[in-house]
Amino acid sequence: MKKILSILLVAAMAVPAMAAREKETPEQRAQKDYSTWMPAEGDFSVGFALDPLATFVGNLLSGYTGQNSLDKLAGDPLLKKTIGANPMVSVMGSYMFTDKLGLKANIGLGLTSKAENHYVLDDEALYLDPLSKAKVVDSRKANLTYGSIAVGVEYRVGKTRPVQGVFGGGVNYAFGQRTYRYNYGNAITEMNQTPSISTDASTSTFIPTPTYSAAAGYMPNARLVSSQADKLIHMLGVYGSVGVEWFVAPKIALGANVNVGLYYEVNPSRSAIYEGWNIQTKQVEKFTEQVAPASHGFHFGTDNIGANLYIAFYFNKDK
Repeated sequence: MKKILSILLVAAMAVPAMAAREKETPEQRAQKDYSTWMPAEGDFSVGFALDPLATFVGNLLSGYTGQNSLDKLAGDPLLKKTIGANPMVSVMGSYMFTDKLGLKANIGLGLTSKAENHYVLDDEALYLDPLSKAKVVDSRKANLTYGSIAVGVEYRVGKTRPVQGVFGGGVNYAFGQRTYRYNYGNAITEMNQTPSISTDASTSTFIPTPTYSAAAGYMPNARLVSSQADKLIHMLGVYGSVGVEWFVAPKIALGANVNVGLYYEVNPSRSAIYEGWNIQTKQVEKFTEQVAPASHGFHFGTDNIGANLYIAFYFNKDK
């Protein structure tokens, strides 16, 4: 349903141009010079992704009752596979060396912080009153930093109609990092070395649910405090793109594209911090555990670095 509404939104933006075109006779359209509508040598452009706007309006029109925000841009970048997030800002630009050949760039950036709170029984209150229903709050928080930049060349085909084919290729770099942090309402004490924690996963589609684990002989039980990659995830590669731009007015185009790329991905080692009762020192202590070693590998596929749908405005510095 959202896909259909997204298409309808883009179509609605083009209605004025379509209406004006309908007033023209076939002879007028055949004789019309569309070359002046299209980018020429020396032109530069600024463009923006339409995917977030389409998603936002689509959610409104479909009666979506969850959180609706303009937080998904740049199609489906590789970072979504790695850290589960899309860049929050996608801005495109280009410069035409000739009427057909140009330089293009795309930048996507994101900074996300999401928190989840869950009730859990208050252990101290329950100890004092076995019938107590008092509760405390466990909180989980995820922080994400991510972005990408693509630079390449494009080649345009078509002048007689208000549509151009756009072919290109270039290099892309992306980075990302995700950190989880946990705070608990029930404190660890000598009398209560494994206090109650919330294991409710009903809303935890984004943040992993914490559990107790054996740390070592001196700390039989420990709970997760934080989890993170030790460094940024890096991705570097090359891509080829095929797309089309429809000029709804002079120097204003609606575009769509798809990319095919080969990328090299470097994943850093991951570590986690735990806390628990040390039976030797008789106090709460924290320790760091290495969770996964660094890894790397290649990826090939049709992953959109830029926007699936976008709008572009062309300008000339001398006009």
